[in-house]
Amino acid sequence: MAVPCVAAADVGTTAVKVCLFSRELRLLRCSSREYALDIRPGGIVEADPDVYRSALREGFAEVLAGGEYDVLALGMTTQGETMVAADHTGKPLMNCMVWLDSRAGRQAESLRQVLDEQEFYETTGLPGIDGALPLAKLKMLREEHPEIMKNTRCILLLEDLLLHWMTGRFVSERSLQTSTGWFSLKTDDYWDRALQAAGVDRSILPELAEPGEIVGTLLRETAEELGLPAGIPVVAGAMDQTAAALAMGCDRPGRICETTGTALTAAAATSSPVFSEKHRVTVYRHAVRGRFIYLAIGNTGGRALTWARDALCPGMSYDEMTRAAEGVPAGSGGVVFLPFLNGLVDPDNRPEAKGCFYGMTLETDMPHLIRGVMEGVACQLKDLLDMMRELGCGADEVISLGGGASSALWEQIKADLCGIRFVVPDSAEAAARGAALLVLRGTGLMEGEGTPAIVRSYGPDPENAEASRICAERYRRLYRALLPVFGNDDMP
Repeated sequence: MAVPCVAAADVGTTAVKVCLFSRELRLLRCSSREYALDIRPGGIVEADPDVYRSALREGFAEVLAGGEYDVLALGMTTQGETMVAADHTGKPLMNCMVWLDSRAGRQAESLRQVLDEQEFYETTGLPGIDGALPLAKLKMLREEHPEIMKNTRCILLLEDLLLHWMTGRFVSERSLQTSTGWFSLKTDDYWDRALQAAGVDRSILPELAEPGEIVGTLLRETAEELGLPAGIPVVAGAMDQTAAALAMGCDRPGRICETTGTALTAAAATSSPVFSEKHRVTVYRHAVRGRFIYLAIGNTGGRALTWARDALCPGMSYDEMTRAAEGVPAGSGGVVFLPFLNGLVDPDNRPEAKGCFYGMTLETDMPHLIRGVMEGVACQLKDLLDMMRELGCGADEVISLGGGASSALWEQIKADLCGIRFVVPDSAEAAARGAALLVLRGTGLMEGEGTPAIVRSYGPDPENAEASRICAERYRRLYRALLPVFGNDDMP
């Protein structure tokens, strides 16, 4: 007899994961399909919409092979901000503009002229308006691509696009919409004033649903593509960072999750967000009504290590890189790395910031640089955790998620530099687990609590305390010294 389960897809920046979970929220099977982004000059970062659907088809074919499982319901979690214009049938009229895409700088500048900065922050929870903001890209589409807008029925985020493919409905969920710049935390609804500033109205946006709400049933045609039963419930999910936080119990104060994935993030829940002028940390609407989530962001976390692999030691695996770095003492022989390969969001909003190595000598070799990248990311994480404490969200330990959590060396480096215990739960697929939790709750299929167990723990090593203190201080001093240089790319 086939095992009853639910399916949860995690549609990330560079890979799609398809996971099956039991009704007790135990991971049964998981498949991952990577894909490349189209990155071009001018801040353009795109993906063909069919890349996501194709990866989902392949992923479901793998996890359902053998006929062992009976999928009762389906949900998903996706990256934030990635958007596309679609016609009345839901067909994309362009490539998806990935969240890293920053082409709408001119429109962002014009929006800053008409939307008060502090009001924008306190309304949307987003610390600023830049060329990567969906609101700015929407304005850009209207101004520069009227041929697309003429045929546009709905502006969709990535989860919305896939929900339409599955259900035929133009529908979105609130936790995802908070990443756009056109959603108000105050009203839990679209913000008409921001939309008017972009030159559109809310009729071009999908209907809003609650995370965990059943938004439709799986269409027969899509069911055949995915190998799933037609008519099973499709449940609205939550943005990936929010879903991961929910899965780890970060829907209440006193818990902090960090994720070292493509990006570096630290998340903490609150029921009363503070919109600090000193620390303009991103505030999202949580997957739980009445809760919010502080999300401190470093644009390049694990992606910095991927960059190092591809640029500095091509052909090496992550395990080989880690083994090489294990032979280097704390402090990386004086090498300091600033991980700002795609600008800096927190603790300062400086999109013009750049990455760099400092402190190299003739004695520096590849293992020093690899460990230097790991320490640089950990130093930025320390800044994010310090910022959380100042906002009243301290914790005695940090729950560590993402691909970086699989590296014992990197976890120890984080514990040493941040001066706090890091714990790794038994579910590596935290975002998918959060989506599955929403599916189980929304459909009433949940059995048990589904609380993840802690499988590894890393406390600060006293022997590394002084070297870690010096490393963190060098990182701060280098960052301060380079502030006048950031943004002066045209200097002689």
